[in-house]
Amino acid sequence: MNTLYWFTDDLRIADNPALVAAASDTNLTCVYCMDDAYFRTDRFGNQPIGKHRWRFLCESLRHLNDELLALGQTVNILRGDPNAAVATLLKAGRFDRVIRAKQHTYRGPDPWDRLQTDFPDIRFDEFDVSTLFSCKDLNFEHAFPNTFSQFKKAVGTLTYRNFLPSPDRLPTSLIELENDQLETSGPPGKQTGGATAAALHLTAYFGGKAASTYKDTRNNLLGEDSSTGFSPWLANGSLSPLQAVKQLRHYEATYGANNSTGWILFELLWREFFRWYAEYHGDKLYAFEGVIDQRPLTAFYGERFTKWRTGQTPWRIVNACINELNATGYLSNRGRQIAASCLVNELALDWRCGAQYFEEMLVDYDPCSNFGNWQYIAGVGADPQGGRHFNLEKQAEIWDNDHAYRDQWAKSTPPESIDSLDYYDWPIDAEKNGSS
Repeated sequence: MNTLYWFTDDLRIADNPALVAAASDTNLTCVYCMDDAYFRTDRFGNQPIGKHRWRFLCESLRHLNDELLALGQTVNILRGDPNAAVATLLKAGRFDRVIRAKQHTYRGPDPWDRLQTDFPDIRFDEFDVSTLFSCKDLNFEHAFPNTFSQFKKAVGTLTYRNFLPSPDRLPTSLIELENDQLETSGPPGKQTGGATAAALHLTAYFGGKAASTYKDTRNNLLGEDSSTGFSPWLANGSLSPLQAVKQLRHYEATYGANNSTGWILFELLWREFFRWYAEYHGDKLYAFEGVIDQRPLTAFYGERFTKWRTGQTPWRIVNACINELNATGYLSNRGRQIAASCLVNELALDWRCGAQYFEEMLVDYDPCSNFGNWQYIAGVGADPQGGRHFNLEKQAEIWDNDHAYRDQWAKSTPPESIDSLDYYDWPIDAEKNGSS
């Protein structure tokens, strides 16, 4: 069988059920589609992929190609619309089968569905690659749990999908493509993309004792060891969640399990929840009304959004969070909650502009978790409390009581007001001074 393998968010060889399935075919051609939409600016002024994640993605693809070369293969980079790029290859009539990792969300129509319609004689196969559980073991087709607690209870008795080792060899390519070269864009990052870097980080993290204190440090705003740091590699599939669980279990067997090691698994289950949540709800993941079909009382003020994303709000703790994000592409979970709550509650902005800014800036951007968590804050998602409003002064007092985080990332004095214009676009300072 002549197979086209379409890499998406599975940029690894190890524990890749889709690639294992392709390894038994006669011929194999591997591609990755670099979507033109990555570089288009949305109506809020955001771009789907920024310099930090672009660098990390290019590093990951280069490493994937090195791994494939060792197995007799290569990854071909296609540019343009994914549907058109893959369709062009299929029109030549050389492929009998197309394989990819199962996707859990796609903004708008999934090219996969269109391709199956246009090429009915070709076999299309998807495999669970990015999740802990297999789709066949879940029963959420007609009703998805309303909360994470209900989801956790529903999957509590299920076993994880099988962990698969790397194939020893891959079939040769059916055709030779002109491979588009990747150029790294963006400043050097504190983490390197690719499966080898992911494995080294996993070994280093569980080689120390950080996992045993994780629950105590996970909300810290400063400190690289405060979080597990797995998320960048999980996001593009350089690391599988099962690889993380496997190392976690080995750590627990060596050092003992406690609340902190259990919390690491708890957060991997949150990631799992959002992946199936996104698949079930479809385009509602990106809708203003969210999954509850209720419009929040927010709007879009261009000046407020500009000041939020440039770290010029009246709240120094928020500015510190945004400045760190802009400079590094990273932000702690607590920092994300603080920044998101400010945008939704203090600034009364459309939550989607913040979600799409995080999409651009975060190295570890994952659409399922990102938009799911923003809906959670905005009160239009999976939250029985109907949204979250954080007291910014209290958050700063609790998590940055020594001002170390703010001193590092927000050294300047914040402005007293977020607005320079009133509802009618009159300068506020001019009104105060009695000017006309």
